[in-house]
Amino acid sequence: MNPPKIALLSFTAAAAILLAPSAARGAAGEWSVNPQSRVRLISPWQVASRDGELILGLHFRLAPGWHAYWKNSGDAGFPPAATFQPAEALGTPEILWPTPQRFDLPGGLVAFGYENEVVYPVRATLWPDALPAAEAPADGRPPGAVPFYIKADLDYLVCKIDCVPYRYTLTLEQPLGERFIKDPETAPLLRTWLDRVPRALAEAPGIKASTLLNAGRPGEPDLEISLLGVEALPGRTDLFLETNESLDAGRPRVKALADGVIFHVPMKPRVAGKPLPGKLVLAWTASNLRRKGESVNLADRREVQISTAAAPAPAEAPAGPDRLPRLLIWAFLGGALLNLAPTVLALLAGEALALRRGGSGVREGAAAAATGIVGASWGLAALALAVRRAGLPVGWGAQAQEPAVGALLAVVSALLALNLWGLVDFPLARADASRSGTGRHLLAGLFTVPLALAWSVPMLREPLGYASGRGPAAVCAVFAVAGLGLALPYLVLALVPATVRAVPGTESPRLREGLGFLAGAGTFWTLHALSRQVSPEGLAWIELSLLGMALLAWLHSREGSGKALRLALALGIAACAAGALWLANDNRLTDSRLSLHQPAPAERTGAASQPTSGG
Repeated sequence: MNPPKIALLSFTAAAAILLAPSAARGAAGEWSVNPQSRVRLISPWQVASRDGELILGLHFRLAPGWHAYWKNSGDAGFPPAATFQPAEALGTPEILWPTPQRFDLPGGLVAFGYENEVVYPVRATLWPDALPAAEAPADGRPPGAVPFYIKADLDYLVCKIDCVPYRYTLTLEQPLGERFIKDPETAPLLRTWLDRVPRALAEAPGIKASTLLNAGRPGEPDLEISLLGVEALPGRTDLFLETNESLDAGRPRVKALADGVIFHVPMKPRVAGKPLPGKLVLAWTASNLRRKGESVNLADRREVQISTAAAPAPAEAPAGPDRLPRLLIWAFLGGALLNLAPTVLALLAGEALALRRGGSGVREGAAAAATGIVGASWGLAALALAVRRAGLPVGWGAQAQEPAVGALLAVVSALLALNLWGLVDFPLARADASRSGTGRHLLAGLFTVPLALAWSVPMLREPLGYASGRGPAAVCAVFAVAGLGLALPYLVLALVPATVRAVPGTESPRLREGLGFLAGAGTFWTLHALSRQVSPEGLAWIELSLLGMALLAWLHSREGSGKALRLALALGIAACAAGALWLANDNRLTDSRLSLHQPAPAERTGAASQPTSGG
């Protein structure tokens, strides 16, 4: 077996071993498991302090398509409710509510909640007088640490189309000591979900809010919430109102201003014909706002001013300076920076070597590659506009958050590595004199854009976010300019063909194989991204699919294989690639920092009820 082929198998096997899920550990109780979900009680501490605040978490993992609820569940359902023991030591713990997402359900219903995974943080205050006394160290616990047993009687509902309620008693042994000792697994997980709990408006200096309920116009009242000092993220910013005893909220409309954002929410009285109360208090959460370059979620509760006058005509927002020219420069620089991504750099280096050996066709080949990149960028702009119409985020590689797209990028990176190793026969980045012509360079340019999508560049976020709010023309302009930046090396070669002499004049097999390993880094990167989108078991199967694809490619490259066998192997490679995409979509579960396992369920205090209709 040739050394590069041995290296290939070692490389792919190492990926499977390094990225395979590891056993979970941490301050966590046993899972309570049912077909739709699993839930447990967790703590961020291996040892918690005996005095002060204690943070816990209700950790849910949900089957694909099922969701749990926010404190306002929407048109159906109910939020989780928990009672904690011992009450004399914990008081009345408070459940904190991470920012939810909106679910559109059959029949025009709307629900607010969470899918795949959620941790509801729980804040409790320990009362030292009611805690067990310190004792000599035992069972491997740190000196002074004593076990403290916490129980949570939990009721919750999970829904897809039908809804199923569950009741469990969750338990957790939380050692207590003189100081906190963080758990390396559960502490980051809880920190992630604590960061998703919206920040109180009073704790966000520089952001001003005003609310007005216009009840004077014909039809239903209109709630207007104005926020100054933030920007809306097109397709992502949303508003969620907590339950109110007098009014039900409709779907909010979001309008971006030069210095803020306005939400308009149609409100419907719960009792027709009943006048509004003289004092009305509303609570709301605004999600995915941008402030000083970071995404923030805000929450507020305040008395709402009620206006019975006719609604005035909306004032035009003051015209501000056009930021698009400056942001186009950033988009160009961001596109140029993408050439340093390992997979893009490997393809660029291979194409440069091919152009160097091509001799007189440098200008035509480089121009064809640049045309392919810009053309693919235009196609990506059209896809981004279609995605924006569906209400999803627009950005460079934003769709890579979809597990199937992430798996596709992993397959593309692996194919490039296999090509550079000589195991698959694509006319890309190969100095093959029999494959001369501009067609192969045009294909290389088209292939560059999906390779670049796997890599996030901060310089592209603001231009694309701003352009999305300006309309289709601005979005197309930003993607096209980013494509020009990505095509910059080829444009330089097309304008000044002599610069190709800076590329080494000979290509050794070792150099091409080295570029293959550089391209393989893209596979590792995309698998790392997938580890936050699919279950650990699903990730392991995806890795095995890629390993199978590499093995079939090696068999396909062996001399002496008949045409029928080579065709069968090629179909097998395609099947492995398609299988990786299917596995990613079918296993879109949870964060792989914790492995899924099947412990015995915690004590269950009630059987699940029969499914009920709802959402």
